[in-house]
Amino acid sequence: MKMQVTLSPEEVKQIIKNHLEKKFGNVGEVTLEVDRELRGHYTNEHYETVFKGAKCEVEAAE
Repeated sequence: MKMQVTLSPEEVKQIIKNHLEKKFGNVGEVTLEVDRELRGHYTNEHYETVFKGAKCEVEAAE
């Protein structure tokens, strides 16, 4: 059975942080980057929020 799941921004940040903690010892605060882009054609143009990526600082093992 297929289901559609919606994640909050905090849940997405936590998933990213958990993933990076497996590769790096110390992971800083995760910041999601979103932008608004104009989509559509002529009279149907509208702005949509688009996910651009995520940024955070990590401490690499020496």
